Amino acid sequence: PPRSTLFPYTTLFRSPYLRWPWSWPMRAVRAAFLELIAQPLIRLLAAPRVMSETRQISDGPLLIIGNHVTAYDGPLILYALPGRVRRRVAIAMSAEVLGDLRHGRGQDKAMLNLLAPIGYWLITALYNVFPLPRRRGFRKSFAHAGEAMDCGYSVMIFPEGHRSETGRLQRFREGTGLLAKESQVPVLPVGIRGLGELKASGRWVRSGRLEVRVGAPVKLGPEATAA
Repeated sequence: PPRSTLFPYTTLFRSPYLRWPWSWPMRAVRAAFLELIAQPLIRLLAAPRVMSETRQISDGPLLIIGNHVTAYDGPLILYALPGRVRRRVAIAMSAEVLGDLRHGRGQDKAMLNLLAPIGYWLITALYNVFPLPRRRGFRKSFAHAGEAMDCGYSVMIFPEGHRSETGRLQRFREGTGLLAKESQVPVLPVGIRGLGELKASGRWVRSGRLEVRVGAPVKLGPEATAA
């Protein structure tokens, strides 16, 4: 897309659907962060076992579907993906949570509210997140996801819409099937196993019980339903 569409004033400062994380300087910063900091930290602290049902994942855009248990699900899923895919992913995150971070509200303590906007800009830059409302108004998010795919990014979403307390898969929220059908890109299912038990026990560091399973990409035809 032309430079003027990547850095408009209103998008940079007002709209929650930001495109500056797609610029080449931010891509370079994000790649360095993921490969030199995030990956080694996850390997050191969590040591998840990665299982894959496919030998080859295409370089083109994918719709990555994951189960949602903790705030660390996105980084864990990225950890299990090939580097060439991992470095070009946009992650859908709760619009409500992102809005609270951006505006410095909704945190447990006043100091955390002061620091929240910094966290918002960091997570936006380093993980390329964008907002996805939990209940309604997701069309703008899907349009943004489509633009990201047009620019060569895969999109990661958590179709349950909220974190599972037990780790068991919850009912998918409305709209996930619509995005899969309209985007017409392969759907890559990724499941995180053992995280519910770790969440309940409180033992996280190198437990040996954490597994990230990458499924085989599924291509949905135009006849697929949008349920």
